[in-house]
Amino acid sequence: MVYLKELDPTGFVIYSNFGTSRKQKDLESNGWASLTFWWRELERQVRVEGKTERLTAEESQKYFDIRARGSRVGAWASRQSQVLEGREQLEGWVEAVEKKFEGEEKIPVPEFWGGLRIKPVMVEFWQGRESRLHDRFQYTRVEGSGDGGGEGEWKIDRLSP
Repeated sequence: MVYLKELDPTGFVIYSNFGTSRKQKDLESNGWASLTFWWRELERQVRVEGKTERLTAEESQKYFDIRARGSRVGAWASRQSQVLEGREQLEGWVEAVEKKFEGEEKIPVPEFWGGLRIKPVMVEFWQGRESRLHDRFQYTRVEGSGDGGGEGEWKIDRLSP
């Protein structure tokens, strides 16, 4: 589960720890990612598949700077997805980072933390129906019509449920 922070003409942007997270291990062997947005009450879903690219440190720093101080400290302190001996261990890491940046409002973005853009090449829209004859539309980027960003053409197909 990730927090979608931005959607711009070039793609969908998330921010995460890329030092210790499972996401990073997956990306090392596969530069593709998918996103799923599900609205149960509306019986709607959007699925996105695309190529990934890391944001630059400068781009990541811009977002990092507007986060709450506790979130910035937490990004430095957390060894995301690693097993903890107990809550005290995490609190100790946070205390050490607080001490390191004591009196400093500007905290640099960690080299292991930052943004990831998913540049869509396929987007599927699904609408549920009582009859199970759901509506599905798949948008596929036409090869050679853009770099996966905001430019290019899309082929639209209706899919069988």
